[in-house]
Amino acid sequence: MTFEKISIREILALVMLGIVNIMAVLYGWSELAMSISSGLVGYLGGRDMRHDRNQ
Repeated sequence: MTFEKISIREILALVMLGIVNIMAVLYGWSELAMSISSGLVGYLGGRDMRHDRNQ
């Protein structure tokens, strides 16, 4: 079982966007939360597809 190297920048970006997304939901900024969520889903989906093509 091999693991792909994940950079610290990617981890920090995902964690920070997740925290901001939760805060946006708690403060009632639904438009911001929706934008962040769709961006995260698109990024993670694109990252997964790139990983599948390389194998």
